[in-house]
Amino acid sequence: MTETLQDIDITEKYGDSSRVSYAVYIHDSERFFSFATEVNGNDVEIRQTLRDETLGFDLITSALTADQEQKLRLFLVRRLRKGAIYAETGNFSGMDFSLSDSTPAVCYYILLPCRNSEKRQLMICLLASTDANLEVFRPELTQFCEMLAANIPCDQQQPLPVSVSARLATWYSICLQYIRRILQAFENNVSSLLQLAQQRGHIVGGPGVDQSIVDDAERFLEACTVAECLPASQEVATLHKTDKQTYYVEGVESNAYCNEWARLLLDVGHSAEPWRLRRVLEAFKLKTIKDMNMLKRLLKQSEMDHYSLYRAHTFLWQSGNSDILLRQAKLEGGSSPDIIAALEEHLLYCAT
Repeated sequence: MTETLQDIDITEKYGDSSRVSYAVYIHDSERFFSFATEVNGNDVEIRQTLRDETLGFDLITSALTADQEQKLRLFLVRRLRKGAIYAETGNFSGMDFSLSDSTPAVCYYILLPCRNSEKRQLMICLLASTDANLEVFRPELTQFCEMLAANIPCDQQQPLPVSVSARLATWYSICLQYIRRILQAFENNVSSLLQLAQQRGHIVGGPGVDQSIVDDAERFLEACTVAECLPASQEVATLHKTDKQTYYVEGVESNAYCNEWARLLLDVGHSAEPWRLRRVLEAFKLKTIKDMNMLKRLLKQSEMDHYSLYRAHTFLWQSGNSDILLRQAKLEGGSSPDIIAALEEHLLYCAT
């Protein structure tokens, strides 16, 4: 996804900001482990060393209270000393404190390479209440942190870029609430995005289209694309704005399958929590994969059994997604071209 770090109005409200937070640290492994060998592991002694810069785990920025930040740092220090945190692998852990109420906080944390430094690494932590179900958004959180790390200076003397601070302040909106914004912006036209995702296409903004909408649309495409099953596509669609302030994708006609899933998304989109909407997109992907595998089996059987050819035709007709499923079968090349051609001919005849 092509996205640039732009200043964001951090006063814009995307929900209850008191229920989310963040912290970013610089981890110097050489200083950290050389000093850690002198500490016997007692929690009290580790707490006393937290302010000591020689610990090699220094705070860059945080929206936590002092007590919350100290508890988080203690947790991370203990995990690092045990060798339980692997570079570039995101983790989720429950915290022993809450952010705004009695609901415990959950933290997503990831250790990433530091820009222009081989000795230092960045630890980015994103926290929310447990009921946010952050685990559902692992790909979005990982991508967000990786992009953020590329713009954070490893020198503590350098100020944090305003764009980085702005994105940290709105990480929950960027990573979790994009689906709801897409549903509000596209309405019934969201089916064209589902269709484009099945074609593994990309999107660019047309005249007058805000880049933030394009970024949200790219996240949406990535969330419902069956990337491991579909071949790479060079298709690039253009996003346009209508007179009614809604958006549509030019040149992409959605099929019955995508229209049905779009209605489901819109039905739950106005009241559902972000994680529920994300689960709908995941169900869309799984159903597409299941249908691809089913067609693959039927096509294989059709080479020796005419009844299986009839079953394949019935399955494709009822799926509402025959164009995508047959396109995938042709691109994979494991099925008889004659059988696929016969199915396409009969489906075209039935549609007229």
